[in-house]
Amino acid sequence: MEMNSLPNGNSTPSTPPVPTTTSPPSSKVGQLAESLRLEHQFLRVPFEHYKKTIRANHRVVEKEMSSVMSGVSDAADRDDLSSDEAVNHLNSLVSRLQGLKRKLEEGSRVEHLQAQRCRARLDHLESADAENLSEWNNMRLKRILVDYMLRMSYYDTAVKLAESSNIQDLVDIDVFQEAKKVIDALQNKEVAPALAWCADNKSRLKKSRVKLIFKFVVIGVTFATILY
Repeated sequence: MEMNSLPNGNSTPSTPPVPTTTSPPSSKVGQLAESLRLEHQFLRVPFEHYKKTIRANHRVVEKEMSSVMSGVSDAADRDDLSSDEAVNHLNSLVSRLQGLKRKLEEGSRVEHLQAQRCRARLDHLESADAENLSEWNNMRLKRILVDYMLRMSYYDTAVKLAESSNIQDLVDIDVFQEAKKVIDALQNKEVAPALAWCADNKSRLKKSRVKLIFKFVVIGVTFATILY
């Protein structure tokens, strides 16, 4: 009868080998870090437009509500207001409130679209990984191409590339289209859109704003003189 040998005190139990995980090459990690450093403008533009829209909607609400409250106060203080005049006055105030509601609905829609764009860009940056760096860089290249086409005034081609690549939320087509309207107006000797753009962006133009507006005014006076 054979006896199984018992392990002595000096023997050690065998341990299974631990699987080693292969880390991505440091070169890919470095490329990814460098790519992400260049994405400041990629996030900055939509967030600035988002904040600008929120401020504009807030100003609209303040202005309209102040006007409505002033109208109500004026009507309440008048003792000589007839019933028909009071009804007409109230109808006018109701119409203003309905107009405000439509503006708020449109403003809310724009805010939602801009928030969606910000979220899409954050998700795009968060998806960057050393493992899928090639795919991520391919999408980034398409973004750069769209941006280049827009800057070179190839608007239709840029829009088609963005749509075919499904990157509409990752490019700033609307910003360039807005600029195109101003440029087209200036080419048609109209400075009003450019002046409106200056008013909308006066906080960013800072000191150069005064010189820029002065130039537009001079251009407008010159064109008016020529047409006259």
